Amino acid sequence: MKNSLPCKLFIDRKGVILLDLLIVAIILAILGMVAIPIFSSFIADNKLEGSAGELVAGLQYAGNLAVQYQRPFGLCADVAGNWFKVFDTSPSPNPTPPARPDNIPPVDENGIVLNPFDKTWYVKDFDTMDIYKGVQITSIPSGGTVQFYPDGHSGFTDSVFSISYGGKQKTITVNGTTGLITVQ
Repeated sequence: MKNSLPCKLFIDRKGVILLDLLIVAIILAILGMVAIPIFSSFIADNKLEGSAGELVAGLQYAGNLAVQYQRPFGLCADVAGNWFKVFDTSPSPNPTPPARPDNIPPVDENGIVLNPFDKTWYVKDFDTMDIYKGVQITSIPSGGTVQFYPDGHSGFTDSVFSISYGGKQKTITVNGTTGLITVQ
């Protein structure tokens, strides 16, 4: 026996009702309120992690140069200028790259070492690097310099750097006895 009454599950509509648009707008607003802070926090974390990585890479490079060339190299940082550089502690009298022996890395007239990756002098300025705009070097070791020696140590006291962005902070410590670099 057939049911004579047709059963419709959906109401036929020809257009979108204003209430439907309002519901969609509310849902999108709620998603936006949740997503924007998460995205902002993600950007802040990435900037801080990246800038800490840049500083650690500079410290490691200075330490590696000291061991490789069996003489001191260092990293100097400046809070006011918001930059750091890797330098040769005893550049040759004529520091232009062609005049230096093959067993010594090229330096500029101020003793700044050539960055092997981008072939520029190893100076990182967070104020001019678009990717790290807003990152601040907030503290550096006394004198602003860490010097690494041929056996890998960097003096006998620890050197501590701090960088911050968006209310968050990273602390980079160089163990003076071992030259080990840690990030917290």
